[in-house]
Amino acid sequence: MSKCHKTTRTKLFNISLCSFILLMADNSLALDLPAPMPEARVRLYGQNGKPTNMKYSNQGRTVKKSIGGSLGGSFSSMIGTARNRSIGIPATNTLENIRQHNRNLSKIYYEEFTIPANVPIVFSNAIIGLTNINNPPNGTKIITTQPSCVGNKMIFHAEAGKDYEVFPASTSAQCGIIIQEIKPDGSVVPLKAN
Repeated sequence: MSKCHKTTRTKLFNISLCSFILLMADNSLALDLPAPMPEARVRLYGQNGKPTNMKYSNQGRTVKKSIGGSLGGSFSSMIGTARNRSIGIPATNTLENIRQHNRNLSKIYYEEFTIPANVPIVFSNAIIGLTNINNPPNGTKIITTQPSCVGNKMIFHAEAGKDYEVFPASTSAQCGIIIQEIKPDGSVVPLKAN
């Protein structure tokens, strides 16, 4: 056997051995990875002056979302440019009917999020009424104040693989939220309201 042939066989053997060792190392590393966290999805509705808020802690990190409560969200709702953001949650009657509650300078919109399952998630909402002051030339000052309120915080635990939606319980000054489970066909099951 030529020396060149022996060297080639040795190199091939070494490459094969190294590949085998790396493959085994990759498999042992993969076994040490934590399992992915179970997840659910949620659709939150909000509008200028009527934010819906979500807060939870997961793996040492606090997550806060406010639909209609951030400066950018409120402004885009006010001028009617707010865009819905979907990650594929089925459409519901709520989604179809909620548009009737759009008001001047306050368009309802929604955003959908992936959330951890089996973790306490705090939902809340508020109605932020405006105060208008009118000073007509006759000197009679007219002050008009819209009702305001802050809803109770609701703690909810989502189930893995399920979809939900959270929206205001009332279009009046009554604060509170409704949580519904969304079935794959778009039908809903009311869960909680406060």
